[in-house]
Amino acid sequence: MKILFGDKKNLYKANLHLHSTYSDGKCSVEELKERYKEKGYSIIAFTDHEHLIDNSRLNDDNFLAITSCEVAIKQYRDLSTLKRHDMKVTHLNFYSKDPHNIKTPCYSSFYDHYVKDEIKDIVWQGEEYERVYSPDGINEMVKRAKEQGFLVSYNHPTWSLESALEYINYEGFDFVEIYNNSCALKGQHDDETAFETLLQNGKRVFCTAADDNHNIRPFDSVYGDSFGGWCVINADSLDYSEIMTALENGDFYASTGCEIYSIAENDGKVQVKCSPVKKIALYTSTRRASFALAEYGEMIDFAELKLDETDVFFRIRIEDEHGHKAWSQAYYI
Repeated sequence: MKILFGDKKNLYKANLHLHSTYSDGKCSVEELKERYKEKGYSIIAFTDHEHLIDNSRLNDDNFLAITSCEVAIKQYRDLSTLKRHDMKVTHLNFYSKDPHNIKTPCYSSFYDHYVKDEIKDIVWQGEEYERVYSPDGINEMVKRAKEQGFLVSYNHPTWSLESALEYINYEGFDFVEIYNNSCALKGQHDDETAFETLLQNGKRVFCTAADDNHNIRPFDSVYGDSFGGWCVINADSLDYSEIMTALENGDFYASTGCEIYSIAENDGKVQVKCSPVKKIALYTSTRRASFALAEYGEMIDFAELKLDETDVFFRIRIEDEHGHKAWSQAYYI
């Protein structure tokens, strides 16, 4: 039996996309840490807009801050997406493998409106870079970021108004957001189609779920944008390098409420153990799929699903009675 997920000692809950008062969020990093720890999170990537800040002072035995930021490449540089709702844009998250590396790849002061007086001394703004909204321009930014020691996420393609016509030409992403809670609250669907399309076209990419929260409304409001999407990372310890290696290797799953405990391959079958759900489904590189359904009024927490010799890869999706989901990574046969 080959264990594909769940062979490490611990499972750590993580929000990999979040904004604080260091950019346009309404809560400090300290408050966000405490609020998320109360909900069982161990990891936050503080992806404030356009600049990196080392938040490692927040780390303790049960919490880890990932040095990260979100950058934008707009179709029309001089226009705002807050006013031009029809404008395409690419948003990328950069996650530093070194927690103390705060040199923002492809930094542009034109985009960075968020450096307030109280953080000027802790922001390394870097050399100016001219961002170009085109496949070549975006691919060059991804390439430079990875050369400088970052993992790269492609964020909320639906909100960005980008379709396969755009993202099929992008190269080098480590992750794509399959679910963005802030976008979902606005009524935009999840981006499983983008994940599937990238996989079907040979892109070795992992899926993430995240909040992208700004906390404009209270945490307990029905309009609150926290605690709706997360990743669960399988690692032996809450060590920065180990967590980054787990992310780089795809040792995690994305969720909006369901839990995956383990995924194993054994003699042409995939065994899935999870929290009680209504459906456990296996999707492949072809149109072939396999699934297990709970009987009416019942739930299931295990399934054994067959593989086929034509499958190049498979991935798992589970769903409960409330519509909450969890998505595995793609595993290549």
